[in-house]
Amino acid sequence: MSDAELLSHFEPTLRLPQHLAQVRAAGEFLLAGHSLRVRTQRPETAIVLSALVRGHDLGKGSLAFQDYIADPARYRGEAHAKEHSTLSAALMLLWAKAQGWDALPALALTQAIAGHHVGFATLDYLEDRLILEEGDALLEQWASLDRQALGRASGLDLAATEGDFEDARRWLFRRQRVGERLQALPLAEAVGFRLWSQFLFALLLESDKAFLALREEQLRRYFQQPRPQLAPECVDARLAGLPETPLNRLRDELRTQILTTTDAEHPCCTLTLPTGTGKTLLAATWALAQRARLAEDGPPPRIIIALPFLSIVDQTEQEYRTLLGLDPAGCAQSDRLLASHSLSHAEYEVEGAALGSAYTRFYLDTWRSEIIVTTFDQLLLALCSPKTRHQMRFHALMDALIVLDEVQTLPCRLWDLVDHALRGLCAESTTRVLLMSATQPALLTGARELAGDGARVAAIFGQFRRYRLRFRHRERQDLNGFIQALVPRLTEWRAQGRRVLITLNTRASAKAVWRAVSAQFPDIPVWLISADVTPRDRLKKIAAIKALRPGEPGIVVSTQTIEAGVDIDMDIVIRDFAPLDALIQVAGRCNRHNRLGDQGGEVEIVSLSSPKGREYAGIIYDQVLLDATREVLAEQPEALGEDAVLDLSRRYFDLIRSRKNTGAELTEAFARWGELPDIQSLLRGKTGEQTSFLALAEDEDWLRLALECALAVPDRWERREALRALAADIQQRTVTVYTRRGFHPEDYADPIGYFWRLRSGYYQPDIGLELGLDDEDPATCIL
Repeated sequence: MSDAELLSHFEPTLRLPQHLAQVRAAGEFLLAGHSLRVRTQRPETAIVLSALVRGHDLGKGSLAFQDYIADPARYRGEAHAKEHSTLSAALMLLWAKAQGWDALPALALTQAIAGHHVGFATLDYLEDRLILEEGDALLEQWASLDRQALGRASGLDLAATEGDFEDARRWLFRRQRVGERLQALPLAEAVGFRLWSQFLFALLLESDKAFLALREEQLRRYFQQPRPQLAPECVDARLAGLPETPLNRLRDELRTQILTTTDAEHPCCTLTLPTGTGKTLLAATWALAQRARLAEDGPPPRIIIALPFLSIVDQTEQEYRTLLGLDPAGCAQSDRLLASHSLSHAEYEVEGAALGSAYTRFYLDTWRSEIIVTTFDQLLLALCSPKTRHQMRFHALMDALIVLDEVQTLPCRLWDLVDHALRGLCAESTTRVLLMSATQPALLTGARELAGDGARVAAIFGQFRRYRLRFRHRERQDLNGFIQALVPRLTEWRAQGRRVLITLNTRASAKAVWRAVSAQFPDIPVWLISADVTPRDRLKKIAAIKALRPGEPGIVVSTQTIEAGVDIDMDIVIRDFAPLDALIQVAGRCNRHNRLGDQGGEVEIVSLSSPKGREYAGIIYDQVLLDATREVLAEQPEALGEDAVLDLSRRYFDLIRSRKNTGAELTEAFARWGELPDIQSLLRGKTGEQTSFLALAEDEDWLRLALECALAVPDRWERREALRALAADIQQRTVTVYTRRGFHPEDYADPIGYFWRLRSGYYQPDIGLELGLDDEDPATCIL
């Protein structure tokens, strides 16, 4: 078969030479969009990428694949026989050997080709991919490859690639001992090599899809449309429109300091400031100024903002919409701002015009925007997940400005991996990183503090006296006694027009408090905010809390869903015992804008137990974190001012670092191409079986009909895209529970495919999911 006859794709019909030329054009374009450092720091970069785009699909020249691709529906051969990426990897590995390549670049080449349909493999699994047992159908296909035709299709000299399939593995893993070489690298170099390999992998993944996803008109946009300009002055315009507060002078000083002290010698930075100091706009100041400076010498970097919770992701997205002059009520993504999380809408606009579903999917999957607002989940999946849909975004992290807000919420076991990976990105590219928190865990080695040296940061915290902390956790209270004592206090606070936040540790305790309080005070708003409430209703309640007029009383009963980053301003906060960083974060909701003057806010820490005598804090949190908190607070008087929280948090995190596993073994596994646990399990711990319930209002039957129509689509790929288009609407109305033995979702809901629609009476926006369960029943709500 001649090279002109070799097929690559069925729909649209593409010849192999044509497809390889397209992928090559896209790959060269993507690499050119990165900094000079990325393109030249490793001399092998352009060489390996050229080999990838030319050789990744050479296995499609096998007789079985050509038989299959001519008419996939009529193919009757063995499914395994048409597999092409393993053949491509072995062939290109022999080509690299003939070219005299070193083992490590050859490993990166093999990884990208072998995994471009299945994911980034562990080293052991990659070697296994290059082993075929006697009688394997791929051995016959290996023999059928026409090197001359494939050489003409790819522009590669394949004359020296004749030989047994097994020769490729023997050369790389036995003679070159690539595994031993990888193990011998110092840790920082091994992390850098892993990141560089993922960068090449990501370029191939996007290049392989670009021409297939985009039609001619959109291809012109993809290759030729200028990047949008983002002016740092937009922050000035935004600040000019904000009301005057006592914090404005400090914010102006900090902005000036950030603009004058940031330099290229310190790509890793932290910003440690009390809650409510406007870190979102300070981060925008840093990012836009850095972007303008880096754009003087190369392409402007993307800005990636990562946050832990959907409530503050939405809040931050709205802030950036306002900052960029976009419609705050809009939900479509664009080339200027893109939200990437489970509640974001799968819509993409270019110059105000909505794109079709195929274009939208491609632009969203590749994070094609100047500013990306996303979650820790999505950032870490792009960084560490082996799956191709996540790795395709990885090259967006190279030459990026990455901001992690509320970084104290990262589990301790991820600290070491995040530290090495972020510093590795900065070493391999012009990436710069900013970690922000009021309770900084100091996980980024060698980072420069933008607020100043230790004395300056302490002086800033010393200026804040918005609330007093009262530690009443030393004597545990049962929940019923707590509620009885709470009611008369709330009566007094209501008469004073006070706003009160009561944050509990479990959904059951929060619901019990809400029921008692709402029954006692029917004349004022009493909101319940927990994971029993859908994300949509939680955001509505937060908006209502923000809309309270001065002197208008209100009571918020919540779980941990509200404590970090949510911009609400309460007069009094009562918090069930928790790790110290959580206590300080929820205290940041008290007298946030200093409306009440110095020490006008009150934050009370209590310790509550269930009717069966179990401490609620111990049900939810790691005992090591709780013990460290008690140890730090044991030395303190019963009351402290806000100006003490910096010292408390530093002592707390020193204890945590000495007592907890910070994940050095994960960094080793990442660097040596070993097996990593699932990212979601690292972020949230091990979880059991889950059931998601869809809570639809009476006027939302349209979503049920749309869901049924999507599930009825015959083609599985089209069905997946139809469901993906509905994903944001579904997630906004979803409540999820961990299910245990004896729990039957059909008792409460009707099936719609693999979704469960709650029946009437089991969900109300005020109280949320109401299944008649408590902490002792066989289901618990996800927090």
